[in-house]
Amino acid sequence: MRIAKALAVTTALTATLTLAACGNDDSSKDSSSSSTAASTSATQQAAQLPTAQELSDVLNRAVDPNVPTAEKTDTVVNGEQAPQLFDALTAAKQQSGATLQVVDPVLPALTPGNASATVNITLPNQPPQVISEVEFVNDNGKWKLDQRWACTLVQNVLPDQVPPMCNEV
Repeated sequence: MRIAKALAVTTALTATLTLAACGNDDSSKDSSSSSTAASTSATQQAAQLPTAQELSDVLNRAVDPNVPTAEKTDTVVNGEQAPQLFDALTAAKQQSGATLQVVDPVLPALTPGNASATVNITLPNQPPQVISEVEFVNDNGKWKLDQRWACTLVQNVLPDQVPPMCNEV
C-alpha cells in the first residue's frame, strides 16, 4: 500500500511538472536587434541567474517539516494566500519519501528575468523522474517557484485542497 501511494505521488508530481513545462513558444518575436546587444543582454541575464543549488533550496524549503509554514510561503509566488497547502505538500513528500533536486543548467526562461530549470524527483529505490522547464521567478531579488507551476502541482497531488489563488492564474 505504501509503495503504491508513493508511486501515485511520484506519478502525479511527474505529470504535473511535465504539464507545467508545456507552454507557448512565441517564435514571432522581432529579431532585428544587433548580435552585440543580444550577446550583452544574454551575458547580463546569465550573470543574474540562480544556481541549481539555490533553486533546490527553494523547493526543499517549501516542503521541509522543520521550517515553519509562515516562512515557507515566500518560496512560491503569492504563497501567503494559501499557507495551509505547504503543510499538505510537506506531508505528501514525507509519506512518499521523494527527494527534489534542481540540476544544471539553469537557463533564462521565456519570461524575462525568470529562470528555467530541470528538476529530478526521486523516490527511494527508483530512478529519478526528470521534469524540464520548471519556472522560477525573481521576486525583488528572492527566487520563488512560479505560481502556475505550484498550482498545477497542488491540483494534481491535492485536488481537494486547491486554493482560490489557483483559479486566478
